[in-house]
Amino acid sequence: MNTNRFETFMDAVLAIVITVLVLKLTQPEAATWGAILGLNMRYVTYLVCFIIIFTTWYNDHLLFQVVEEIDNKVVLVYGILIFIISVIPYFATWVILNPSSVPAQCMFGLLFLANNATYTLATYLIVRADPYNERLKRVNLKDWRRYVPIAVILIGYLLTLTVYVKGVYISCIIATFYWLFLAILSKSEIESSDRFEALFDAIVAIILTVIVLEIPMVAGGSWEGLFEVRLEFIAYIISFIVCFNFWNYNHNLFSIVNKIDGKVIWSIGASMFVLSLIPYLSTFVAGNFYSFVAQACYGLDFIVVAIISMISVRALRNVDPANIALMVNLDYTHLASTVVIVAIGMVVGYFAYPPAIIASCLISILCVWIWPHVKKL
Repeated sequence: MNTNRFETFMDAVLAIVITVLVLKLTQPEAATWGAILGLNMRYVTYLVCFIIIFTTWYNDHLLFQVVEEIDNKVVLVYGILIFIISVIPYFATWVILNPSSVPAQCMFGLLFLANNATYTLATYLIVRADPYNERLKRVNLKDWRRYVPIAVILIGYLLTLTVYVKGVYISCIIATFYWLFLAILSKSEIESSDRFEALFDAIVAIILTVIVLEIPMVAGGSWEGLFEVRLEFIAYIISFIVCFNFWNYNHNLFSIVNKIDGKVIWSIGASMFVLSLIPYLSTFVAGNFYSFVAQACYGLDFIVVAIISMISVRALRNVDPANIALMVNLDYTHLASTVVIVAIGMVVGYFAYPPAIIASCLISILCVWIWPHVKKL
């Protein structure tokens, strides 16, 4: 059985689950730093769930580079794996709402254990189904490092069932960052960027459509009712432009990229995580349009994406120094200008007019679009 369509299907599911996670985030009760910090468990859980899903995708991507065919047993096990991943947002929300609940803790931990066990089983079946694949023989299922996270989570269960209810939750966080650490340290080469580009496109596309779901419906059929949600539409329009600009930048970037490595994937993956918060922050800004705190959160998100993009640019240049087009066209000027413009907007927003921050994000994008034409003059 050819794997291309199966990989596309799995990537689509993972992209949807990653972006659906943000819809489960609770808005702060007020536009204050204290209210935001009060939701710290929700933000940590969102980060952990994003990492575990993205790490699963990354490992799967490395594996399927050397897989030539799969059989129905592999498809069945991967179907179970996809199901497990699909319910992560649900049980992540349950454990957030009930942090002192033993059942909630146990179910949260069970998903992480099941994810690891199912993926390991799928890998075993893939290797066994193609015993003459020399590249597959490099997969070492006996490596003890694979099973450290399982031991950590089991210790968490012991704590949860005895002295510390949140033991499973803490152990899942530790296990997730351990999986991330192993994935980042893996030395496997990335043969093609096509699958990563497809995942990136899917995530950004879903973010673009998810944002509009956060706009409240107009009360009644009057122009006055539509005018009442004007701030929500302003936030949506700007966020749409932000996300589309990010996609366009990476689209143009990958049009001259010949090869990538793990550092490129992880840096752009980090920017995707930050960008995935845009629907959440758009709602926060729309509901508190004249609040500096809400606007500052939006501006900080924009700045962080720009900084991570600089890291991605450096990673791309390092992995392909012989790519003349990459060396000539890639620089930090427009990304650095984005940081400066939004930083100025945040200063203006703090001292005078908070909406200047979201406006500065839009201005920085316009400058990026105009800059190539200015260089030609």
